[in-house]
Amino acid sequence: MCTPTPGETTAEMPLPRTVIARSRHPLYFLTPAAVATAVLLAALSALLAFGLIGISVAKEFEPYHGYIWVPRLLVVVSAILIAAVLGCFLRRRLFQG
Repeated sequence: MCTPTPGETTAEMPLPRTVIARSRHPLYFLTPAAVATAVLLAALSALLAFGLIGISVAKEFEPYHGYIWVPRLLVVVSAILIAAVLGCFLRRRLFQG
């Protein structure tokens, strides 16, 4: 903290200058790994939605009842992969060191 010089009050003291360091990369969190993870999660989410739609269609039409295992498998596999990718991503981001 600054002390006033003789004959100067604290109100006349100059304010200490702060240096604000600006990042050269304003979107520093958009690393290639983060972008690849986001693209992977988007593709897996689309696959999950496709499987859910497939389940509803297979339930609606009688000839497709025997093939309902295919969209169910898509939903299960994509949900497991989404959980695994999110777990790894969050673990890496939260416990970064």
